[in-house]
Amino acid sequence: MKATSYLIPKPDFIPVGKYTPTDLDDQKQKADMLITSCDGGSFTINTNGIELSGRGVKHRYDNGYYEVTEGMLNKLRAKYNIMTDF
Repeated sequence: MKATSYLIPKPDFIPVGKYTPTDLDDQKQKADMLITSCDGGSFTINTNGIELSGRGVKHRYDNGYYEVTEGMLNKLRAKYNIMTDF
């Protein structure tokens, strides 16, 4: 018994080492804020330039990220499109 194989060129083939954005990447770019980490009852979020203030803001970092409480995050979710970045 003999088997014969053929290599057929595929037009949508992605070469090794080349990155192509996915649908999830597009959704993250459209998000107003991204949750970058969570630790207990606090969350670190990238606000993309939106300024935050109030009791729920625990800390503002120099890079523009904020550490917020879960209650503040829930209030922000009602107003903004927030996704995780992990």
